[in-house]
Amino acid sequence: MKHVKIMSMPDCDKLIYSGGIIARQIGALMVVDDEQPINTMSYPIVAGGQKLADGWLAPGEECMQTPVVCRLGQKISPRTFAKYVKMGMHEEVPSSAYELYGQLRESGADLQLPVWAQNKETIREYSIELEISDLSEDAFCYSSDTADFYFEAYFKAGDHDELYGELMSQLMDYMNILDKEELGAKIIFHTLNFDYQDVIDKLNATPIDTGYCDMYEPRK
Repeated sequence: MKHVKIMSMPDCDKLIYSGGIIARQIGALMVVDDEQPINTMSYPIVAGGQKLADGWLAPGEECMQTPVVCRLGQKISPRTFAKYVKMGMHEEVPSSAYELYGQLRESGADLQLPVWAQNKETIREYSIELEISDLSEDAFCYSSDTADFYFEAYFKAGDHDELYGELMSQLMDYMNILDKEELGAKIIFHTLNFDYQDVIDKLNATPIDTGYCDMYEPRK
């Protein structure tokens, strides 16, 4: 016979990623098999933010398969955050970078730009290499797993305007995230697919008016 138990974890400081959300784990739902206790399964229960007392069952995997993003109050690098943006884009109901960042902030964490090892100055310029493949009617574009910011787009092969629109929308999400004094940065695109170099040039030349990001003047 199976029965359910709720294990409360009010003092847990883990922020987890599960099913397209980032949230603080406040408990676990245990599905216990009385006849085979070794088959007990547990699923994370997450909070609705720092100030809310409600909680819900996270929509992803069991606790042991749920990645820990960081601890409460920690700041993570853009490259770490990019890993969860990629995961969020691949969910059944996709999550955007802007949505995930809002959840990160609401859960008591934030981003922090890395620094150069030699002089400890903040790194504020990021080069994003885009791989573009249009060998079939349904083409795709994505940045590498080593990029500090993750981009991914699907478009009709040869439709440069659609690709530009998809990437520009994601770029604006990042600009809205980074438009703070401590996070202000510049993102520059590159590609080895010269058939789409015009899209890259347009992305790098589109002036974006921000308070702290160096994205208004044309970029090379």
